[in-house]
Amino acid sequence: MTREDVYDKIVSVLVEEFEVEADDIKMEANLFTDLELDSLDAIDLMVTLDKELGIEIKTEEMKDIRTISDVCDFALAANEDE
Repeated sequence: MTREDVYDKIVSVLVEEFEVEADDIKMEANLFTDLELDSLDAIDLMVTLDKELGIEIKTEEMKDIRTISDVCDFALAANEDE
């Protein structure tokens, strides 16, 4: 799985599940301030990505995730661990 694959999946999930405008989604976009997700949305996003990407995400690991880039980095690292 490449960074681009992960990014594309994140964009797809954000657009389809959270009604975020695709034009607003950039690597540096903050999930909370730029994309206006709340903490429950962030958990839902990670659970969805968990299923879509086949990775395991623990809630305590999410505390440092703020941007789309952070999500990509986390997903790629989690995929390498498996």
